Amino acid sequence: MKKLSFKLLFSLVVIGALMYSCGGNQETDEVTEEVAEEKTTEEVTYMLPSPLQIVSLFKNAGLEYVGGLTNVKENVNIYNSKTAQKLNFGVYAADMAYSITNNQTQEAINYLSALRQMSEKIWMTDVFNSAGVAERLEKNVGNQDSLTSIMADMQMEMDEYLEENGTSYTGSIIFAGAWIESMYLALNSNKNSSEKIISRLSEQAIIIGNIIGAVKQANENKEFDEIIASLEKIEGSFKSVNEDSVNTLTPEQIEGLKVMVTEIRNNLIKG
Repeated sequence: MKKLSFKLLFSLVVIGALMYSCGGNQETDEVTEEVAEEKTTEEVTYMLPSPLQIVSLFKNAGLEYVGGLTNVKENVNIYNSKTAQKLNFGVYAADMAYSITNNQTQEAINYLSALRQMSEKIWMTDVFNSAGVAERLEKNVGNQDSLTSIMADMQMEMDEYLEENGTSYTGSIIFAGAWIESMYLALNSNKNSSEKIISRLSEQAIIIGNIIGAVKQANENKEFDEIIASLEKIEGSFKSVNEDSVNTLTPEQIEGLKVMVTEIRNNLIKG
C-alpha cells in the first residue's frame, strides 16, 4: 500500500517543478520479490500550496475584498460529520486568509475563533496552542505583514502536527475545502474578468490534479467519493488548459467555471 504524505509548500516555483517532474523508470526485467515488497511501501507525496498562497496569488492579481462572500462564522455549529468538519476547516482557513490579505483584521480574528472551534471537533487544538496564534493576532492588529506571517506559521504547524500524528490525509481534505473556497472568492469578485485574474484562475489547472490525487489516496473507506466527484467535475472545466495547450480559459469558460464552483461550494458549506 502506498503511504500518503501531504505537504504544504511555500514556494510556487518549487510546486511547478514538482508537478511536471517524471516518475521513476519502468522496470522491464523480472521484478524480484524483495523489490516488489519495497514498491508496496512507496511513499507518494503530493505537493500543494497553502490556502494563504492561493488567496495571495489572486490578491496580487487584483482580487478585491467583497463583503458577504465568505462563509458565515455561525455555520461552525452545523458541521457534524468528520468530512464536513475537515472540508469546512479548509473553507474557514481560506476565509481567514482572504480577510488578512485585505486588512480585515476583526474578520480574521472572528475566523480564527471559528477555526479553533472546528479544531476541537477534528482533534487539532494543539496546533493553535503551540503556535500561540490568537495572542499574536491580537498583538499585531493592523500589521498585515505580521498577520500574514502568523497564518503561514499556523499552516506550517498544522502540516507538521498532521504528519507527526500519522494523519497527513486530513491535510488533503482540508486543502480541498480551502481551494474550493479560494476559487469561489476569486470567481465571484467584481474583477474576476480581469486579464490577471483569468490567468491565475487558468493556472489552477496545474493544481487540481494533485488535489484529486491526494484526496483519492485518503479515500480508502470511500468516505470522500462525493468531494472527489465534485473536484473531477471542476477539473473538466480545465480541459482546454490541460489538454489543448491553451494558456488561459475563455470568458465563457470562466463563467461556466463560476457557476459550477459556486454550486459546489454552496453545497459544501451546508454541511
